[in-house]
Amino acid sequence: MHDYHFLPLGNELRALSIQQPIGFFLHTPWPKPDVMEQVRHHRELMESMLAYDLVGFQTRWDLDNFLSCLRSHLGLESKNDVVISARGLTRCQTFPIGIDPKQFAEYAVESLATHRKEISSMQNKLDGTKLAIGVDRLDYTKGIDNRIKTLDQVLADKPRSISLLQIGTSSRADIPAYSEYQRDIDNLVGDVNRRHGTDDGLKPILYEKNHFSQMQLAGLYRTADVGLVTPLRDGMNLVAKEYVAAQDSNNPGVLVLSKFAGAAAELNENEALHISRLRLDQRGANAHLCDPGGVECRGEACTGYALGRPFVGRADQRRGGPD
Repeated sequence: MHDYHFLPLGNELRALSIQQPIGFFLHTPWPKPDVMEQVRHHRELMESMLAYDLVGFQTRWDLDNFLSCLRSHLGLESKNDVVISARGLTRCQTFPIGIDPKQFAEYAVESLATHRKEISSMQNKLDGTKLAIGVDRLDYTKGIDNRIKTLDQVLADKPRSISLLQIGTSSRADIPAYSEYQRDIDNLVGDVNRRHGTDDGLKPILYEKNHFSQMQLAGLYRTADVGLVTPLRDGMNLVAKEYVAAQDSNNPGVLVLSKFAGAAAELNENEALHISRLRLDQRGANAHLCDPGGVECRGEACTGYALGRPFVGRADQRRGGPD
């Protein structure tokens, strides 16, 4: 079984006298006990998950949260990540999803050779000395709105310093909250392009809703100076891994990665610029602690790269940062 939609399904199968081993994998993060407590019927939900013989998670953080929830809300202890319930044994384990990095690197080379004209055409529509790329489902957990608001701040301070290619694929558009979010993104992009676009039609944001093949994406990843993966919370986020895999090892781009994506547990600070609780002061010169969901955090990361500030640069990111 895969993902949160089917959390209770194992229990239903047991009620039908299904005795074969059943496994479940959760793609999304598992919350801490105080957050889980806000979910209606959370005890029943967790009890139903113990109908599975194996429960898989993306990260150790998720697994530990699940075990903490069982202890806090059901009074169940674990040993070596195994929980004993009235049904029997449930083993918990991490299975972080991944990509084929070698294949993606080959895609990047082939894409630049095959799709160079299309990639150049996209670049010519943008107004900025550096190119950032974001590839996301249009989901409010992805933080696309904060990303665009951040770009607005950056361009107000440093015009034409950076441009953004935002690829956004529609997600659950029949659900009102999602369709409203998609309209909000449309409006934000339009506002930023009106404020910071040029008279000859160049725009700081190129917003693409069309489907791109993995090969096309790999070429765009390698072309971009900055990869932006800035969700408010994410189970893993394969875009982060794809961006890193697609880079030219002799001149890689910089991955700006939210610490609240599962991928941050696998991509260390030599492979990504982790961002979390940063805030720009009024002059944009220093960083302070703040709300991780705020836009200022991303502003520091973007401006730091786009303006060539010494704490990170394209050529030294893979060497572990500047000397």
